[in-house]
Amino acid sequence: MNHKNADADKKSVSKADNTGDLQPAVQDKDENVLIRRFKISMSKEDIASEIEALAVQYSQKVKMPGFRQGKVPVDVVKKVYKQALKEEVIQQAVSKLAFAQIEKDKIAAASEPYVEKIDNPEGEDFQADIAVETLPEIKLPDLETLQVRIAAADLHGEAFDEAKQIEKVLEANKRSLPVKDRAIAENDLVLLLVQSADKAGKRKWPRQEIYFMMNKEKEAEIAGLHDELLGKKSEEKFTIQRSYPAAAPKKAWAGKDIEHQVEIKAIYELKKPELDDNFLKSLGMKNVEDFKIKLKEEYQHRQEHQKDEKIMEGIYETLLETSQFPVPRSLQEQEVARQLTQNRRPLNFKDDGEKAKFKEMMFAQAEKAVRLSLILEQVHRQHHIAVTDQDLEKEYAHLSQHHSLPEKEIRKYYSEEKKAAELRDHLLNVKINAFIRDKIKINEV
Repeated sequence: MNHKNADADKKSVSKADNTGDLQPAVQDKDENVLIRRFKISMSKEDIASEIEALAVQYSQKVKMPGFRQGKVPVDVVKKVYKQALKEEVIQQAVSKLAFAQIEKDKIAAASEPYVEKIDNPEGEDFQADIAVETLPEIKLPDLETLQVRIAAADLHGEAFDEAKQIEKVLEANKRSLPVKDRAIAENDLVLLLVQSADKAGKRKWPRQEIYFMMNKEKEAEIAGLHDELLGKKSEEKFTIQRSYPAAAPKKAWAGKDIEHQVEIKAIYELKKPELDDNFLKSLGMKNVEDFKIKLKEEYQHRQEHQKDEKIMEGIYETLLETSQFPVPRSLQEQEVARQLTQNRRPLNFKDDGEKAKFKEMMFAQAEKAVRLSLILEQVHRQHHIAVTDQDLEKEYAHLSQHHSLPEKEIRKYYSEEKKAAELRDHLLNVKINAFIRDKIKINEV
């Protein structure tokens, strides 16, 4: 807890979050049905005793004129550091007493406790009003009475089309071959040397090599680059004059007249490989038959995975609809912070309206994610689902076969405490999902 001002009312002593100005509007704590309140107190005698003990610690560390370090009299320390000693004792007392009360009353806390009010007159007993957000009571529906409707197309998927899947593999493995005897055409890959300059400001950006894919639908930083390149040949040089609007994708060019000096260094044609021995060898295949067998196996595996995802999505939505309870705001804020940490792209908003919509979307997603997490945790506790040593042994064998590694290497990797915990969490989620899926009826529509 981070209580800093012992005389202030309604000071939060919980850890700060990372949602920044994406915090939702402050809601009156009285409106939150999950807030649990209690009082803590400490006698003036205990306060004096704690101050005395802390002053002894201070006396051994502080430096003061006229005294050697570690030789400052305790009475001098108490006089000089009177306010600091009192504040530190109160801060420690708030934290210790609040958490002790939570443990004593077996409060299922969703957040750290915070101070709503402190009453600490000079020379009197100390009292504080503490509040903490709690986890909700979750009543699960009878899973065996629930039904989930899944479209037949999602359950059965598309039939395996060998020719279509082979074409996809060849398309994904296109090779770039240099072109010298023709002009640039659609779907070519072009290597350019570009130098851009601000005509008014006389600023020049460093020359740089860029690869540009000739795709009419693809937007380029240099406006109209696709049409300028079409029909030109390797080693040609030309100039592009552009006036960019204030909302241009490249901020450095926004609202400016830019001149681009362009040189075509090379042209490449993307060609699909032949389904020959060399290509099959590059994929680790012995022959065409092995390739086709593997292709079908992988397709069926993807189809099965997609079917499982659709079923679990339907199950999750049904659980969310049939399990209504208040979701702790503190957990929503933590989830938003987690999502923002994972999103490494900068957040740029055109205006406050766009920012407000983004904020609303983030907290809606967080509310749903936290609600589902609490439901699954309740399934775990209520039905006593656990990961056994046998589950771990089975997973080690599976990972060994899947990665073509000796089982001892797999065990060594998961010998670290953090990795072992992650594996157990994964297996627990798998078992919870399997349990739910076994109980809930799936109807094909």
